[in-house]
Amino acid sequence: MTKSDLRAYVEEQINQAARRIIDKGTASDDLAVSRLNVLLSLRRTLDSKTTPEDLAVWGTVNDVLQQIGILSGKETIFTRLQA
Repeated sequence: MTKSDLRAYVEEQINQAARRIIDKGTASDDLAVSRLNVLLSLRRTLDSKTTPEDLAVWGTVNDVLQQIGILSGKETIFTRLQA
């Protein structure tokens, strides 16, 4: 997957989560907001506008994926993206 493809997917998912908040009201707010938090963090990271919290989230995700063997010790989820 290219970085551009992932960026487009993330935008689509952000829009869907926002629509859920509007369409379903408070019944799904917590789920949609949690999903939005992750997606917005991913978008900032893809756009090279990370916050300290973003670095902590994606560093933790990488650590877990490396620990369970999905990624090698030197690999990150972002190194798998094509330019």
